[in-house]
Amino acid sequence: MRIALSFRLAGAALCAAALLGSAALSGCAHPQLVELGESADEVVAYLGEPQAKTPMPDGTVRYTYSVQPFGQEVWWLFVDQNGRVVSREQGLQEKYFKLLTPGKSTEADVWALWGKCAEKYEFRLVNEHAWMYRFRDKGGFDMAVWPQFDVNGVLRSLDVTEDPWKNNDRNNFMSF
Repeated sequence: MRIALSFRLAGAALCAAALLGSAALSGCAHPQLVELGESADEVVAYLGEPQAKTPMPDGTVRYTYSVQPFGQEVWWLFVDQNGRVVSREQGLQEKYFKLLTPGKSTEADVWALWGKCAEKYEFRLVNEHAWMYRFRDKGGFDMAVWPQFDVNGVLRSLDVTEDPWKNNDRNNFMSF
């Protein structure tokens, strides 16, 4: 009797936790859910401060919101001179990698484009460090782009590999 009761209580607790978890997830703020025409103040109230605000040549300001480390996206919200969102785009795409130039671009340039990264790496023997950004390529493959910087924060290279987090998951999968 006691065992059956404890299983029922444990089951009820698991159900309650699952319901709470799904309710919390359904209420998550996400840049993709921002409506065009919303004010910059509404965006900041909903999503928090962006990682970067970058003035664009057309007079808009690009707000950068990274969903790293666990997401694979970086969202750009473009706010016009009237303080309203006029467009939004997923900015972590291969077509935007060419905006960064080795030997010229800096950490600040990468931060303005993509904000926070999934993970940082140090290569002390060569006095360099890299930031890993996780993304999904056009074919739907889980990938990572690695801006690597010298000691002065200047971009040395921009490399693309399979997403090591996903690759580790696949390699650690046990089959019976």
